[in-house]
Amino acid sequence: MKAITLIPGLSIFLLFQACAGNSTPPVEKSDATEPLIGKTAKITYPDFSAEVQYLNDSTVHWKAVDKTGKINEGMEHISYKQLNGHLYFLNWIEKDGLTVSQVINTKEGEVDAFLSYKDDKSSAGRAAQFLKGKFEFNTKK
Repeated sequence: MKAITLIPGLSIFLLFQACAGNSTPPVEKSDATEPLIGKTAKITYPDFSAEVQYLNDSTVHWKAVDKTGKINEGMEHISYKQLNGHLYFLNWIEKDGLTVSQVINTKEGEVDAFLSYKDDKSSAGRAAQFLKGKFEFNTKK
């Protein structure tokens, strides 16, 4: 009979422990892949590609080339968060007001980006779009 009364108590204890845990999962070492910081990568989107240097956890340098060969580049102060061993979230605002948010998956070689930019035709004065791209570390030394 005592075992029966312990089971509900144990269930409540385990439920409490699960609910009281940290809402941000820890980075699992077994899930770790090549780190982003200190590396250079190529990101290829449908209409342009970019070489990005992840200088540290607050600065990137990017150089983008569109299909016509036009080059843009910048050094940006970023917000950076490693979500797990292979997922990274980055965000920055460029001098012209373009806001870039990216989720980089180094394991799958993918990038999902969200752009927000000035648009006088929009009632909000801004427009937005999603981009999906290919991510690969630059292996040239």
